[in-house]
Amino acid sequence: MSDTIKSKDIYTAEEKRMILERLDAERRARQEAEQQEKEGGKRLTASEKEKILERIDEERRIAQKYQELQKRRLRDKKVYHLENRVLYRFLDMNRAYYIQVEDCKRLSSRPLILPLFYQGFDGLKQKDVLIRVRDYSEKIFISDDVIRVYYKAYSLEDDTEKK
Repeated sequence: MSDTIKSKDIYTAEEKRMILERLDAERRARQEAEQQEKEGGKRLTASEKEKILERIDEERRIAQKYQELQKRRLRDKKVYHLENRVLYRFLDMNRAYYIQVEDCKRLSSRPLILPLFYQGFDGLKQKDVLIRVRDYSEKIFISDDVIRVYYKAYSLEDDTEKK
């Protein structure tokens, strides 16, 4: 029947109805696809919504735990002001190494290359190290060599004057 429709210029009432139904079905399918794309694809069931809420809540709890540990790690630490820099000092290192306060806010469980500062005869010098933190410890893990990674745990100097 479609072969006969293509070759004519004048259509019968039945042919017009069939063409209009097909065009209407295509339009409705296109509109439904656009609507689903706007809404995010599909409607969620109650159990799927519950799983999503649990996952979001778990992510929030992990972030909150990490922030609390970060605050505990940096609370009541002695601050040094050297050459217009605000620094914390590490304990038990082979020399007095310092880290900038702003860099401490960037610490995460992923290793970062950050500069540590030490005093030389002609002012502050800097040394790049690999540094990270762990969820189970308040200490900061530092590897002197970026290529051959071997972490040692160090803590920051406490401010004993406040106690």
